[in-house]
Amino acid sequence: MPDALVRTAGGTLLDAAPVALVLLVFQGAVLRRRPPHLRSVLIGAGYLLLGLILFRLGLEWSLLPIGSHLSDRLTQPALAAVPEGGTAPWHRFGWLYAFAATVGFATTLVEPALTAVAERVGTLTGGAVRPWTLRLVVAVGVSVGLLLGTLRIVTGVPFAWALAAMVLLIAGLAALAPRPLVPLAFDCGGFATSVATVPLVAAFAVGVAHALPGRDPLTDGFGVILFALLSPVASVLGYAALLAGGTRRSGGRAGGGDAV
Repeated sequence: MPDALVRTAGGTLLDAAPVALVLLVFQGAVLRRRPPHLRSVLIGAGYLLLGLILFRLGLEWSLLPIGSHLSDRLTQPALAAVPEGGTAPWHRFGWLYAFAATVGFATTLVEPALTAVAERVGTLTGGAVRPWTLRLVVAVGVSVGLLLGTLRIVTGVPFAWALAAMVLLIAGLAALAPRPLVPLAFDCGGFATSVATVPLVAAFAVGVAHALPGRDPLTDGFGVILFALLSPVASVLGYAALLAGGTRRSGGRAGGGDAV
């Protein structure tokens, strides 16, 4: 444990060094002034580095092993009665799909980046975009994206085909959704796939590809995060388009206050 802590701390400091160097150069050479509240800034930087070190240790010791272990265990019931070299039908992996969908929904709801941005968007729009509703819509999108990504691994559908279908869907929904919400929808994918979602899902997807016969962990296991990133874009656009269509059909009586 002490060796792992020292190794992780050293790696984190090396990774953070370029960022610190850029800040110091601009602060000293461009702004040419001492940062205000320097003591608080240094204390905060120390807390930040400590958090990053502990987070990386948590990934290595907890989230990544859990994701790999779960994917291995959840694929075993479907593969138990399959002859050597055979392939289990896609519909036998129900628990695998259920886990992918529920873990995507749960981790997105607690995603710090999405929570912060949803609150900020709610403030900027004067409550027209409700933070909790936005988080729910994005969480449903991530859930569906992880379900589709896992289904793609199990069925062996080429990644390019699945990606093309997703892009076409988003393009169609973007044409129907209200223009002010299109940029927000595209950013929601990035907000939803951050520190709480990506490590667990990546380890899970690679584990699924490793456990299934005929799947390559590199070519089949990766790419699931992209579906988790694109699906919230589609869910927010689709929800906004539905509400906009309902408002138009009601003759504008619903107003524009509840866009999302």
